[in-house]
Amino acid sequence: MKEYGVGIAGYGFIGKVHAFAYRAIPFYYDDIPAKINLVGVCAQSIQTREKAIAQAGFQFATDHYTELIKRKDIHIINCCLPNHLHYELVKHALNEGKHIYCDKPLALNSKQAEELTFLAKNSGVKCQIVFQLRFFPAIMRAKQLIEEGFLGKINFFRFLYLHSSCVKQSKKAYSWKAEFEKVGGGVLVDLGSHIIDLARYLVGDFSSIYAKTKNYTSPDKRTDDIAILNVETVSGSAGILEASKMATGTNDEVRFEIYGSEGALAFNSMEPNWLLAYDMRDPDSPIGGLRGYKKIETVQRYPDATGIPLPKFSIGWIRSHIACLHSFLYSIVNDKPASPSFEDGLIVQKIIEAGYESARTGKTVQL
Repeated sequence: MKEYGVGIAGYGFIGKVHAFAYRAIPFYYDDIPAKINLVGVCAQSIQTREKAIAQAGFQFATDHYTELIKRKDIHIINCCLPNHLHYELVKHALNEGKHIYCDKPLALNSKQAEELTFLAKNSGVKCQIVFQLRFFPAIMRAKQLIEEGFLGKINFFRFLYLHSSCVKQSKKAYSWKAEFEKVGGGVLVDLGSHIIDLARYLVGDFSSIYAKTKNYTSPDKRTDDIAILNVETVSGSAGILEASKMATGTNDEVRFEIYGSEGALAFNSMEPNWLLAYDMRDPDSPIGGLRGYKKIETVQRYPDATGIPLPKFSIGWIRSHIACLHSFLYSIVNDKPASPSFEDGLIVQKIIEAGYESARTGKTVQL
């Protein structure tokens, strides 16, 4: 059995998520013909480093990611650092021949993302970006239905990612995500990147974008709290993407609605066990016939998960991260293309920058 050593750079919220996913995968999947060892972790404070070793069982902890990259027994680097640190870490790791699992966004800007994508393409290693929303069974089923032509011609779509974390700013704890230099933007980067990727994944590439952003909380007005994008796809469908941290009454809510000539699909991450599907081919008489939205019970019906829990049990947020990481490990072990790829991350980065350009100039930007 092959063995792969892992180094996780960053042990904040998302670093803990990645560590948990590595530990959980053997319980969920039986098809990974490799042993995964959590070798090293990088974190700023000694308290966090000690906690990482105690919680996840890392062999050692360091305060600088270069200690992870130079280790011969570390083959995979997980980038869980703030956005402005992605470029140097990922570039260094690629030059040392490490596989890369990088939290979104890929980099701070498209220039950095282009260089990383080029290096990844010519590196001979596997590189994946963490757009875990693709890995809910409901999303996977939506993708299948769209590819089978269930919707017919897609006419209109709407994707939303909603938080309420900035509504009561006085009660909000400090986060580096409030600093433009560390993020490269605001909610359009933080939440918008997810739904940009998800929309591309389900409805296709964008051809143009018109955006509005609004700031409520940042003194320098550069970290937006609301971003609304009007987009058109290459195939001619129109859509709206909304990312907000001012959505009172929400927690972590991803929604989409896709309307086609033959049907419609809808999803809400607050009810993740179901994909809603409307079929225009159903009879509408007598008295409505069989016409209406159906709740498809996707629950945990992953086609490749053979461990626990059983497919019938309800799903949770963390499960999509486990499935996303499993996909990455599968690509390494079986020498398959990793997806979502760095190319996907680069396209999302360019769309984000086009959105900010549109918001700044008040003009539609062609992609």
